[in-house]
Amino acid sequence: KVYFKAGHDALGSRGWEGDYSTMLDLCSDGANACFLTGDFDTMNEFIDEVLSKDIDTKEKYRVSEIKVKSLLTVGKANEAINAALDFRRQLGLPAPQKKPASKFTIIREYIRVKKLLKGKIAEDIANLPELDDERYEMGQRMNEHLATSVYRVEPTM
Repeated sequence: KVYFKAGHDALGSRGWEGDYSTMLDLCSDGANACFLTGDFDTMNEFIDEVLSKDIDTKEKYRVSEIKVKSLLTVGKANEAINAALDFRRQLGLPAPQKKPASKFTIIREYIRVKKLLKGKIAEDIANLPELDDERYEMGQRMNEHLATSVYRVEPTM
C-alpha cells in the first residue's frame, strides 16, 4: 500500500490529466491493498478520489466493489446495500427499492418466474449463451456481494 500511495503522490493532482490509466490503477489497486490490510482511512481516500472523477461508471466498478466489501466487513450492511444499489442505478440497471415487498408482489414474481421456466430442464439453462454485457456482469457481481446482507436487513426486498 505504501508504494501505491507513493506513486499517487508522485503523480500529484495533475496525474489524472497526465497519466489517467496509471492514476486509476494506483487508486484502485491502492484501495484494494488498504482494504486487505485494514487501513480503511487511506482506502476511503483512494475510493473517494476515483468516485469524484467524471469518468465512465464501468471504470469506477473496482473501487465501488471494494467500498461495498469494506462496508460489509465493518458491519455496515445498510450502507453497503445503498452503495451497491446506487452503483447498479449508475450502470443503468434496475435496482429494487430498499423497502419490504408485499406478499402479493412476492407471489406474483414467483409465478412469473415459474412460467418462464416452464418446460425447461437444467441443461436448457446451462446451455444459455454467456452474458457478454459488462454492465450486467458488474451488476450481478454487486448482487452476489449483497445476497446475505439483504436477507438479514430486509428479507423481503
